[in-house]
Amino acid sequence: MRFLDSNIFIYALLKPKRELSEDEERIKEVSKKIVERIDGGEDVVTTIIHLSEVKIFLKTSLEPALQPSS
Repeated sequence: MRFLDSNIFIYALLKPKRELSEDEERIKEVSKKIVERIDGGEDVVTTIIHLSEVKIFLKTSLEPALQPSS
């Protein structure tokens, strides 16, 4: 069983605000494929700390978009 780091989710799910470098784009594509394999049933293990990191990062990133407009 493989260990899943929080960066995999962050790279796979977050939409960048700037153009990514070739290396960043490659990492994003690989991360998406890993998430697809997990969604398809591949077993992985992670920690609650890593899931908490993903939650905090996504919440912080999405918060401005979720605020009601005035």
